[in-house]
Parts: sequence; structure tokens; C-alpha cells
Amino acid sequence: MLCNRNDNLESRNFVDNVNFSAADPCIWVVYPGGASGDLLISIIDKHYLRTGCEYYGIDDSGRVKLYTTDYETIDNNHQITGQTLFNDQWFFDLAEKLGERNLNYSLLDQVIFGCHLYPPSYINNILKTFPQSKIINIYPKDKKGLNLIKILGSYKNKNLLDLSVLNESDDYQPNLVEHERVLNVPFGSLFNDILYHKQYNMILNFLELPGQLISFDYIKFYLSKQHPEIKNLLTEYSESL
Repeated sequence: MLCNRNDNLESRNFVDNVNFSAADPCIWVVYPGGASGDLLISIIDKHYLRTGCEYYGIDDSGRVKLYTTDYETIDNNHQITGQTLFNDQWFFDLAEKLGERNLNYSLLDQVIFGCHLYPPSYINNILKTFPQSKIINIYPKDKKGLNLIKILGSYKNKNLLDLSVLNESDDYQPNLVEHERVLNVPFGSLFNDILYHKQYNMILNFLELPGQLISFDYIKFYLSKQHPEIKNLLTEYSESL
């Protein structure tokens, strides 16, 4: 399946001073660090002609190299200030970031944000601020899923394989936002062939997209790039969901 041609995206139709606003449609993928959010974003991105996202493949540590529309400024600002406020300055900075890359909102057919603003308070803030937003929340369904996310995050960000967290047995219950513009996707459900297609179709319906573009072979390639122990853990866990 191919993307439909969109004449509005041709450079001859560039319209200056048209910037993204809170009233515009947008997609948010929110997730804990290590929950393979960039993997899902890279799949969603292929369903649009121009999002401002930049994908560079999967490196040998299993990390998906991808920049979202905002070029990761949301996460960077959140880490520095401890909060993200969607004020006038935030929208101005987004327009500036697009301009630095010779992009303009008038030539994008979708905006995709991927960030770690996954706690319910942040999700509710996004819903309130962006009335046309759709949010995909990748969440750990149980304690084992949470521990696997910690292992992935530690290995990708610190090159440290720490399996000791698998022995953590504290009680855990997911705290989810139930809303028509929020789709909660359990971590690990993309790593099993049958579940992958089931979740993929749910995402397509949620985003009102026509059909699948990316086969499960892409997920198998992603898994092949993981540390062998992590790959086995992810595969076994996905089969238990």
C-alpha cells in the first residue's frame, strides 16, 4: 500500500508564517524510557508523506535512531526544567526548530511528538491543551514488563546489561488514562507476530489509517539487534501477553 499523493505538500505551495498551533491535529506517542517508543514511531511515520521526523535505522545496540517532529526538544526541556509548559514560547521554539531544518508546518501532513510525558497528569495536560491530539501510551502491563523496560533503558542509554531488576517483586498496577483520544498499548505486544498485527490494526483504526505498511520482519530485525539475553526475554515475555 502506498501513501496517497498530497499536492498540498509540494514546495510550490509553501505558505510562510503558518505555524503549528494547539488547535491543529497531532499524534503523541508517550512512553517510559526503554519502552521502544521510537520503534513504534518509526512505523507510524511511514504512513505519512512528510512529518518532519527523521529516521536513521537501528544501531548495533538495538536502539532506533529517530528524531520526532520537534527534534526531541520536549524531552530535552523536560529533563532540564522538570516540566513542560505548552505556552507561547513553546510553540515559537517548535516553529524555530522546524525552520532550522528548512521545514515549515504548511508543508507537513502530520505532526508526531514522541516523549516521556507518560504519567497521567501529563497525558491529561496534552488532552486539555491539544483538542485534536491523539495519544498512544506505551505502558508496562505488569511488574515483569516494567522490569524489562528498565533493562532495555539501561542497556541502550548506559550500555549496561543489568538483569538483577528481574528479581524485583514489588507490587505494580498500571495507572492508565481512559479517554477516546488515548490508546493504551501494552509494552511487549509488538514483539509477537500475532499480537503485532492485532495491535497494529488497533493503531491504524485509532489513527484512521487505511492499512498496514510494515511487516513483522521489521520487528524481527529489531529483535536481532538486541543483546541475545534481552532478545530472549522480550520474545518470551511477548508470548505471555
